[in-house]
Formats: sequence, structure tokens, C-alpha cells
Amino acid sequence: MSLALYPEPKEVRRFRKWLLKNGAQVHEAVHFQKNSSGFSIVARKDVPEDSTIVSVPFGLAITPASALKALSEILPNEARALINSLQKWSERQLICSYICAHRFFDEKSTPTSLKHGPYIDSLPPPEKLRTALHFTPAELELFRGTNLYGATNDRRNAWQLEWQQCRSVFSAANPKWGPLLTWECYLTAATYLSSRAFPSSLLTDQPSLYPTPDSHPILLPGIDALNHARGHPVSWVVTDPSSSTSNPVISLVLHKPTEKSTELFNNYGLKPNAELILGYGFSLLHNPDDTIVLKIGGAQQLDKTGNGWEVGRNARGIEPVWQAVLNAVSAGKEEDEDQGVSVVDELYAADMLGEMAQGLHSRLPSGETPADQEIRPDVATMFDNYLEGQRDILQSIIEFARDKEKRAMEIAQEQGLEMVEEGDEEEAEPEA
Repeated sequence: MSLALYPEPKEVRRFRKWLLKNGAQVHEAVHFQKNSSGFSIVARKDVPEDSTIVSVPFGLAITPASALKALSEILPNEARALINSLQKWSERQLICSYICAHRFFDEKSTPTSLKHGPYIDSLPPPEKLRTALHFTPAELELFRGTNLYGATNDRRNAWQLEWQQCRSVFSAANPKWGPLLTWECYLTAATYLSSRAFPSSLLTDQPSLYPTPDSHPILLPGIDALNHARGHPVSWVVTDPSSSTSNPVISLVLHKPTEKSTELFNNYGLKPNAELILGYGFSLLHNPDDTIVLKIGGAQQLDKTGNGWEVGRNARGIEPVWQAVLNAVSAGKEEDEDQGVSVVDELYAADMLGEMAQGLHSRLPSGETPADQEIRPDVATMFDNYLEGQRDILQSIIEFARDKEKRAMEIAQEQGLEMVEEGDEEEAEPEA
């Protein structure tokens, strides 16, 4: 879709100037266009395939280590104990506090260690953020009965605890700083991190979007400016960090040509709508990567993560769940019975799995937005997209369970077992 181009705002021009001053390179076709969520990147002119859109030196990245160093430098000399406490903070606490610390000073008095002001000022203000933590109470209530509802509350509680720890340190360092580190400031910074962070594995000679056990979140000003398009062909190219170059550079290359006045896109990877809504603030229509997290009581030891199993559309990933249910059924048999999995076990397991999925399906929201509550249109869209995916996945699990039950009945008949289907039994007499 062709878009009309408007002059870039002052904060964008300042950010662009800052990037170039610090060794970054930006393609001449890149144009920051205001939209409802902040900015999109639109092509001023046709961009051919395999074009490098932006290149940024490693030194411009915001990392936990660089944040710790900068925060340590702004603390008073007598605050050695406070500096030691910073080293116990999480990676998110360090980066968020570094971002918020820019608000402690005006432009003339900002220490040189707080060098990302032009970048931070170019990011969307709080009122434009739409992650689940920015929903109104009425909007969040739409999601009651879903995994996302609980995940949102859990994240809010965890982040508020982090914020309180950070604020106490800054209040001790300078009584004026504590009140400036508001919950809104910390939440905004944490949202920037959740929606824009890359794994540090990207800053290697073989850049990868897949985190490793040793990687940590980082922010890459300029690289993070483009919005997401699923499956969009892109590459991240890094100059050899082991070469003589003192400050290696990471570049974003778009392999698909882009016509003038259309948006340039990045690719954030394959993410379900739950993750996109919770961490990014948008969703995809009929997202093929949607998942639902299932937990089986008494069978969690089979899930190595301890967080449940992720099952996708068409019951993708259901086999570990099915095995867990089978094991739970067979483990509940009498000790003198054969401990192997029998066709009867499979029938019970299919019934258990089907009932579980049906129960979750029935607890999902109705999908209707209340007429007496003001729901923002973009939130309503996220709700519809998320709910469609959850319903589709649970229905596919129900169908999987039915197929397992049907197959078990066929095997039972082959073995000459007489099975009575539910509903064929005579009704039991009620107890007196």
C-alpha cells in the first residue's frame, strides 16, 4: 500500500543525526513515518533487493554490561555499596534503569555516560504502547479465562517488584532520583526491551536470532526501527569481531525489493499472538505460529522446562502431552495389574485429554466486547486474533483425542474386547 510521506519530526532528525555521528549508516531511502503506534519506516524511493538498510557499530548497543558501567559512573563516589547492589540486578533491571536515568538530568547536565538520549526520545511515548500491561482494566478483563490473562498479571507483579528494588537504590543515592523513577517510566523502558530487544547472539561472527544459554537481551538503535512482517526475508551481517576493526558493525539487509512509498519490514521470527500481545503490542490475523500452553497435574516431571507444553494449530506438539496423559492413566492402575499401556488406558487417556481441552475451550471468553465499556479498536483486534487462535488449537486437540479414541475402539474390536460407548450404558439408579 502506497503511503503519503510527511516531514520527519524533530526527534527523528535528532536521532538520525546522532546515529550518523556515532558511526552508523542509514540507507538514503529510509523515512520515519508517524503512525498510531509511533513510527513505521517507509521507502522514499524504490529499494532494490539485498539492500543494507542500516548499519550500527557494536558500541551503540545497550547491553547489561554497558548499562551497569554507566549507572556506576553516575552514582556518587560514596555509594560503593549501592554499586555492589547493582551487580545483583537482573539484565532487565540494568537496562531499564539506564534508560530511565536519562530522565534524571536535563539536556545540558546529562553525564557523558548516559549517551542514548536521542535514541530514547525517538521511541514511542507510553500512551502509544499497547502491550497487555498497557491495557485498561476493562480491556484486560476481556482476556479472563485465557493463559494471557494470568501471564499479564504475573509479569506485572514481577516487574513491579524489580521497579521497587531499583527505585530504593536510586532514592538512597539521590533523594531527587527516586520520585523520577516512576512505575510508568520503568514499565515503558521494560516495554521497549520486550518489544525491541535482540539476543546478544546477534553480535557474533555468526549472528543468530536464537538465544543461547549465555546470551542476554540487548538494544540496537536503528536496527530495531523496522516493524515486523512474518516470513520477510532479511539477514543480519556482522563484520568479523576478531578482525582488526576496533568496533565491529552489524547490518540489517532486506532481500526483498520495496517500492517507493511502501513500508520497509524486518522479521522478528516466528512468534505466537500471545507473545506478540504480551511483549510487543500487536497481533497477526490467523497467526500460524499460535500456541497454547498446557499443564497436566501430576505429570509435570515429563516437561523439562517446568512451564508446560506448547501446542500449536493442527495439534502441533501434542504428542508429549498425549504421552503424559497416557503415563498418568497407566500409573494410576492397581499394583497387581499389568503396568504396560493397554487399549483401555488409551481410551481413558483419550477421554481425559478430550475433556481437558473441552473444559479449556468452554472457559474461553465469549468473544463479545461489552457495550458499556470503552475498548480501543487495536486492542479489540488483538483480542479477536488471539481468541481465534486459542479456539482453533483447542478444537484441534479435541479432534486429536477423538481420533485416538476411535483408533483405540478399532483395536479393541480387533482384539475381541467388548467395549461399551458412553451413553449406551443404562442410567444408574440415584442413591437414596
